[in-house]
Amino acid sequence: MPDSNSPYRIKSKPSKYADFMKVYKIRTPKYKFYLERGGDSNDPIILLIMGLGAQSLAWTNNFCKRLIDSGFQVIRFDNRDIGKSSKLKHKNQLTKENQSLSRQLRLLSRFKLGLPTKLKDEQIPYDLFDMAEDTHQLLNALDIDHCHVLGMSMGGMIAQILAAKYPQRVTKLGLLSTSNNRPFLPAPKMDALRAFTSVPAADQDTQAIIADNVHLIKTIGSRLYFDEARVFRHAELLHHRRFYPKGVVRQLLAVLATGSLVKIDAQIKQPTLIVHGTHDRLLPPAHGKSLAKHIPHATFILVPQMGHDLPYPLVRYLADLFAEHFSQDAMPDTPNPDTPKP
Repeated sequence: MPDSNSPYRIKSKPSKYADFMKVYKIRTPKYKFYLERGGDSNDPIILLIMGLGAQSLAWTNNFCKRLIDSGFQVIRFDNRDIGKSSKLKHKNQLTKENQSLSRQLRLLSRFKLGLPTKLKDEQIPYDLFDMAEDTHQLLNALDIDHCHVLGMSMGGMIAQILAAKYPQRVTKLGLLSTSNNRPFLPAPKMDALRAFTSVPAADQDTQAIIADNVHLIKTIGSRLYFDEARVFRHAELLHHRRFYPKGVVRQLLAVLATGSLVKIDAQIKQPTLIVHGTHDRLLPPAHGKSLAKHIPHATFILVPQMGHDLPYPLVRYLADLFAEHFSQDAMPDTPNPDTPKP
């Protein structure tokens, strides 16, 4: 932990969301972050980075516990502008200017064509490089010299930047349901895009908000494994924990403002495991294949029937894939062409 002269301030207590994890409230020079950590302090660390608009608890307890039982410490945290971490309320006016669906679709169209989304007369609150720096600051605050990093969706994009920019901090890299946003990759399916960019229900209409989130998971997630009652309970928990839709808009803008990570991928030297679902409607499988093509030491696994989520029936399988990857002394010289069965 940092000494009394450190620029970081940390408070800790037991987590009320997982009895095997401890909460850390960390103040970095810029922001405050909510973080949970579990596992034996002597075990290697896996840092989990979650995706767009998703709170840290989207890394479900059973997923985290499976990694811990496999011999790792696990850290999950709320990104800026989401959950219990700092909200950039001073950016609310920029958020309002970019909140319309037509505006977001225009930016997305430019983004998919590889054109700049941040024009001279436009402002974007922050980009993914800023969010990667947040993660770097958290590692500094926790006095962690190096760790394994696993990122999902937008979190996988942040993880790519972190691995390239701070190679000494990232031992091995795991990427789940994510992309390098290379121009001309397949766009999200229309129903997934509509569900993801729809205007949220009024703040006071709790049941409508929760229903919208259940519909989102049903649309973009693994339809074969969809369990409405389980998804509803989780959506209800996350809503009451901290609902903040303005942060979702700003995180979307961060992805669009960052653009292609192909040049970043060429700089990643760590062994990397890329896992993607055959039925991902938000980021179709070509996104994962593009990562495997552009990251030098990458293994790619395509999971049958998986969408853009962490479905309960696949949790053990997915956790074990990454635990095995992070446990290996060295990656094989060539990727295994066989796709394991869940």
